[in-house]
Amino acid sequence: MKYKKVFFSYSRTDTAFAIKLALDLKKDGYDVWIDQEDIRAGSEWDMQIEQALSTCDCLVYIQSEKSAASQNVLDEVYYVLEENKPVIPLLISESKAPFRIKRLQYINFINNYETGLQSLKDTLSGTMPEVSNENFKKGNSAYKNRSKYVIGFLVVVAAASGLFYFLRTGTTAPETIINKEDISNKDSVLSKENFTGNWILTGTQPDMSERKGYLKIEDGDDGKLNIKTSVQFYYPKANDTAYHEVFNAFAECKNCAFTNEIALTDKQVDVGSQRYIILKEDEPGKGKAGDTILNAGLNTAVKASIVLHLSNNNVLLTISKKDTSAASYGVTIPPFEYAFVFKKDE
Repeated sequence: MKYKKVFFSYSRTDTAFAIKLALDLKKDGYDVWIDQEDIRAGSEWDMQIEQALSTCDCLVYIQSEKSAASQNVLDEVYYVLEENKPVIPLLISESKAPFRIKRLQYINFINNYETGLQSLKDTLSGTMPEVSNENFKKGNSAYKNRSKYVIGFLVVVAAASGLFYFLRTGTTAPETIINKEDISNKDSVLSKENFTGNWILTGTQPDMSERKGYLKIEDGDDGKLNIKTSVQFYYPKANDTAYHEVFNAFAECKNCAFTNEIALTDKQVDVGSQRYIILKEDEPGKGKAGDTILNAGLNTAVKASIVLHLSNNNVLLTISKKDTSAASYGVTIPPFEYAFVFKKDE
C-alpha cells in the first residue's frame, strides 16, 4: 500500500460518514486513525492528535459545509500540508473548499459512495496518480513549446472573447471541435509495446496553464489492455458572478481491446463552479446595494464520453459532453469537448 497510515480529519456533524468510511478501509487493511475510536479516555487530546498527525502517511479531509468552517479541522489539514504530506479531500456535500485546499484534487462521494470509496482506495494504494500538495505547473516556455504536439492533432473553434471558459446563468458556450481524422489514423499499424507504460500530460486543448494528468496503460489478459487515467485543470479566473472553476475526470478500461480508439468507462467527471449574487440596489431585509448575499461553491457530476486515441505512438484523450445540464444555484454546464495530450514517461 502506498499510504497505509491514514488520518481522518472531519467535523463532528459528519461522524456517521467518517466512521463508516473508516471501517470500510480497515477491512482492507488500512491503518485508519479516527479520534472517535482511537483517543483513549483520560489521555491528552491534543498530544494524541499531534502524535497521530506526525506519524500518518496522509490525511483524508472529509469536506462538508461544517468541516470547511471548523478551525480545528483546518488546523489539522494545514499542519499536514506544512509537513509536506499528502492531503486527500473527500467531497460529501456541496460546499466551498477552504482557500489552501481548493487546488487539491478531490474525490466525490456525493453521488455514489461505492464509486468514491473505490477511487479513494485506488489513490491510497497508488494505482491512481499521487496526490500532490504542490501548486500546479504554471504556463511556461516548455509547455508552450509542447503545443506542437497539439497542433498536429486538433482543430479548434472557440470564441475569441473567452466565453468558452465562462458562463453566465443560461448562457450557451461554443464547443471545441476536434478533427479526429488527424488524431486517429485507422489505417496505421499499432504496436502494443509502444503504448504500455506510464504517460504524463503535456498539453490540453483549449490550453490551460494550470493542469495535471496521468495515464497508465498495462498488459491485460489475452493481449488486451488495462487503462487508468486522471486529469484535472483549472479554468482561467472569471470576472463574473457565475463561472466554472475546476474540471476533474477519472476513467478506466479493464481488459479492453487494443485498437486505434478505446472508449473508457466514466468513473467520475465533475465540474466545480462558483456562484455569487450581489445586490444591485438596496433591498429591505436583504441588504444594501453592493452586498454579497450568496457566495456558493458547487461541484456537479456530469455524464461524458471519454475516448483514448492512439496513433503513431501518440496518445490523446478526449472528454466530451453533447448536451446542456443544470447545476445548482442556476449555473448551467454547456456542451464541451476537451483534449489532453500525453507523452510517454521514459
